[in-house]
Amino acid sequence: MIIEDIKIEVQRKCIKNMHLHVEPDGRVFITAPLYAAETEIESFARANVSWIRNTLKKYDSLPERTERRYETGETVFVFGEEYRLVFVPGNGNAFSINGNKAILIMKPDSTAEQRTEYMRGVFRNILSSQIESLFPKWEKITGLKAREWHIKYMKTRWGTCNPSAKRIWFSLLLVQHPVKCIEYVILHELNHFKVHNHGKDFKAEMDKFMPQWRDVKKELNIPLHSAM
Repeated sequence: MIIEDIKIEVQRKCIKNMHLHVEPDGRVFITAPLYAAETEIESFARANVSWIRNTLKKYDSLPERTERRYETGETVFVFGEEYRLVFVPGNGNAFSINGNKAILIMKPDSTAEQRTEYMRGVFRNILSSQIESLFPKWEKITGLKAREWHIKYMKTRWGTCNPSAKRIWFSLLLVQHPVKCIEYVILHELNHFKVHNHGKDFKAEMDKFMPQWRDVKKELNIPLHSAM
């Protein structure tokens, strides 16, 4: 079920009342009685949209696992590959990968905040290029098309979409993961244009286009222990 861009997983149990729960990783669950009507569940979800958004916002504002300063010796991940960061003082801003090293050139007095802002821009461009190259492939495979897609920094969700507007958002953190994980998220969000929940019909669509999607999902959810 998708309510105002929020994916909600519905679980039915032998209970009398509905319950709402938001996980720190951004997953939203409604536990409903076995015979509750879909309209009743949807009404319950819509009545709690503000609370859900506030809770997701709270989780997104949590401190990073590891504070990044983008100094020599830190680790950077790009498409699943690990690189040792080398900071080089210079007059301009530049980033490049050479072998197993990620070289960042910025002013020697640049702050951690300035370096983070610059690197997020670098990562956004890298991820955008990759998604742009992959999107036509999956639109052709599925026959589903998005009107637009965007990238934003999300710590609790890999992607989200608005099926009615045919709009998709991807987490900037995807740039750290292998390309197959990015393809999984593209397929996942496109399939929500057709199936708005994570039930058997959705899983059948995923099985049809990416039989190994469960393994990829598990790999995607393995922490990299590297903040951005």
